[in-house]
Amino acid sequence: MQNKLLGCIKRQDLFNRGDHVLVAVSGGADSVALLCALHETASLLGISLAVAHLNHCIRGKASDADAVFVQKLAARLKVPFAGGRADVPALAKSKGVSLEMAAREARYDFLRKSARRLRANVIATAHTADDQAETILLKLARGAGPRGLSGIVRESAVNGIRIVRPFLDIQRREIEEYLRERKQAWREDRTNSDLSYLRNRVRHEVLPFLAKKLNPDIKTALIRTADVLREEDDWLEKLAAGILKKCAVKGTSELLLKNLKPANKAAMRRVFRLWLYAAGLQPELIDYDVIIRVEALVNAEKSTGRMEISDNWVVRKSYDRLTVGRGRTSAENDFEKVIKTPGRTIVKEIQLEILTAIRPGLVKDKLSGIGRIPAKASINLAALKGRKLVVRSWRKGDRMKPFGMTGSKKLQDIFIDEKVPAEERCGIPVFECDGEIVWIPGYRVAQGWEITDLSVPALQIALMESL
Repeated sequence: MQNKLLGCIKRQDLFNRGDHVLVAVSGGADSVALLCALHETASLLGISLAVAHLNHCIRGKASDADAVFVQKLAARLKVPFAGGRADVPALAKSKGVSLEMAAREARYDFLRKSARRLRANVIATAHTADDQAETILLKLARGAGPRGLSGIVRESAVNGIRIVRPFLDIQRREIEEYLRERKQAWREDRTNSDLSYLRNRVRHEVLPFLAKKLNPDIKTALIRTADVLREEDDWLEKLAAGILKKCAVKGTSELLLKNLKPANKAAMRRVFRLWLYAAGLQPELIDYDVIIRVEALVNAEKSTGRMEISDNWVVRKSYDRLTVGRGRTSAENDFEKVIKTPGRTIVKEIQLEILTAIRPGLVKDKLSGIGRIPAKASINLAALKGRKLVVRSWRKGDRMKPFGMTGSKKLQDIFIDEKVPAEERCGIPVFECDGEIVWIPGYRVAQGWEITDLSVPALQIALMESL
């Protein structure tokens, strides 16, 4: 197995000399073998190791025992250890997702944070050839396209940290043989034999049946097919990324439909998936049904509409654009905050960062559309007269006197004129001073707040999404 592992690492360029590798170890045979095998070859590869283990709190005392086992193994190998806990059942319930999805999200969040804390630049996970074959069959049963049927990728990244999977060419029987030869124990997870889990049924019933009745080497055949599909999918992905670049509004989660319509159906579906992923949706949420629903939303005769996705994500159609974000009610979006002038202000309710400075000049921001972020404005400092500037949510009955226009106008009428969907209006920041609306981002400053003298100090405001 060691020679096979080294061949895979070199062929795929998984590690570079000097890499600090964080090995994700659950305590099971696969991850224990990965840690031991990398430990044996670390000097040859020129890498250093650390171990991370997350207690998912799914199996009670057995989960606690797994954590102790991994910590002792790391100590015996004299490898730095990072441990953590996450109440995955509670997370799954609160987010309305499956236990498997909640566990995956918690695990990768923990691994990312641990890698940064231990200054590791690579994370290694122990996905095997068996995992790959099982994944491909599960994807096929659910009706996946080439991307899904490509299976588990050998290398990916999260927040700039590479994630590699050196065991994807190695089968579980080879791993267990390797551990027995070295008399290395591992932990058995009883849930791995529970046939109420779909993956376990594939592992213990479907694959053995296919090997007996169809092809004795079915796992290798499935993995070879996945490799071919992955290479072709990578090529198609680059084409779709080029289309997305023409349609996406930089710095936002918006998609301009007029630039997308000429694309054929297959290209559009790929663009939708890339767009949703770039917005922050987990890959598990972006299945075939979701893409078809987005397509139906785009093709619907109504000029506005919305669709909900799991984990509180909402896709909205507003005339010639699509937006995606976390769904919120009007009550959740009620906010009011005094702005630091000068300084930095965070509005958590709408994930907004406001930076203000006092200096001469006029910022002529492109009017990209009401409420669009990022946005900038220059406000007449003298008009403030030392009073507080407030940012708040829109309220029914609000009026403003837009600079360059005659008289006042209801914000509700402005929203209608600017084609802002009703459900988005409560999230648009309104800048106010003593009850007078001063500015709406992406629109205009109010009359009396405009810059009249470029030589005197003005209040410069910049808005961006907060992390």
